[in-house]
Amino acid sequence: MRPPGSVVFVALVLAAAPAVAQRSAIFLHPDGMGANTWMGVRLLEAGPDGRIAIDELPNVAAYVGPLSDRVTASSNGGATSHAWGLRAQVESYGSIDGKAPPAARSGFAGSIMREAQHAGKAVGIVNSSSVTEPGTGAFLASVADRDDEAAIAAQILAAKPEVALGGGEMFFLPKGVRGRHGEGVRTDDRNLVEEARAAGYAVVFTADELAALSPDTPLVLGLFAAEETFNEGNEEQLRKRRLPAFQPQAPRFDAMIAFAIARLSRDADGFLLVGNEEATDNFGGDNHAGAVFDAGAGADRAVRVALEFARRHGQTTLVLASDSDCGGLLVTGDDVVVGRKVAPRGENGAPQDGGPDGLPFLAAPDRAGVRLPFIATWASSSDGSGGVVAHAFGPGADLVRGTIDSTDIYRALYLGLFERRID
Repeated sequence: MRPPGSVVFVALVLAAAPAVAQRSAIFLHPDGMGANTWMGVRLLEAGPDGRIAIDELPNVAAYVGPLSDRVTASSNGGATSHAWGLRAQVESYGSIDGKAPPAARSGFAGSIMREAQHAGKAVGIVNSSSVTEPGTGAFLASVADRDDEAAIAAQILAAKPEVALGGGEMFFLPKGVRGRHGEGVRTDDRNLVEEARAAGYAVVFTADELAALSPDTPLVLGLFAAEETFNEGNEEQLRKRRLPAFQPQAPRFDAMIAFAIARLSRDADGFLLVGNEEATDNFGGDNHAGAVFDAGAGADRAVRVALEFARRHGQTTLVLASDSDCGGLLVTGDDVVVGRKVAPRGENGAPQDGGPDGLPFLAAPDRAGVRLPFIATWASSSDGSGGVVAHAFGPGADLVRGTIDSTDIYRALYLGLFERRID
């Protein structure tokens, strides 16, 4: 499942990463991934007896993330809770009741990323969807409507993060102007790509261009797709459209995380990096298990990159969490036979899913060298509560224990960044 060349690229950029003198934090948000989804990734990547990168994170907690007006988080509401440390609402996007909160949980008049900037730390966002997607965008932007992605893009650029990598080129260009991946949709005639270059950003559009860029580059904006860097749909839909799950011109999540760490760690005052793998959530909604596991494996590679960096630099906190479980994926080997086609539905009518050939998935070899079969079953096409687990490593990890609320992600990152416990 690992994309060709990713091992070499990740190794090169991490080798270039210098020591960090001050406290730093990395928050990885593989959206929509519950414990059962991680089980499928573990089976495919390491087998029933193996362990993956997330299993090496020592602190683990059950994650509950209700909003003030719904038991299940929206992507924008969950991200707002993470970024501000406040119980958000379904419609929140860096906002409460449509307005930026007067203060975050710490008392600072801005998100934790804005406070990190105020403290002189470098900041960066990475997203496999558009950089305006709320998993990262809510750390830098505040809007009343999450669909106002033109305004979100403008606020992200105005915030001047050292690194912003993902899709979403269309939201940076005006209507009628064609970019590298498609035509813009802005109605205010602003060309944010040109504005970014004028502000000192190196703007890159492909995986190759990112790989050729030095981590010494002061400001980097990567726009690797018109919107998402993947193609949404289930197996049948993508097959009919003759599209791969992941767009080939775009870097995968782990490669973007590796570059961001290498760049941000050059700041002697430390850094805050927030990365969102959105494909795990969107393909979960499409009930496309193979693509979910592929994206999940990439998220685990990103954990490996971040964990190896944090181990070398003891001042770095790493936190991993989703805000919901999308699709209610469950892996099972019950009554599954190697070579037998997977039935579209189980006895209770639940959708079932196997590999691209319609056969069961095969786990990596167990300790006896046997590859055991399994399939995925689905509960829904939407987000659900429960089954979400947070993991952590480093100075802020002490707050990730037992059962935690979504707002405790903010508290753990804050302790890691600023050596201060907040209520």
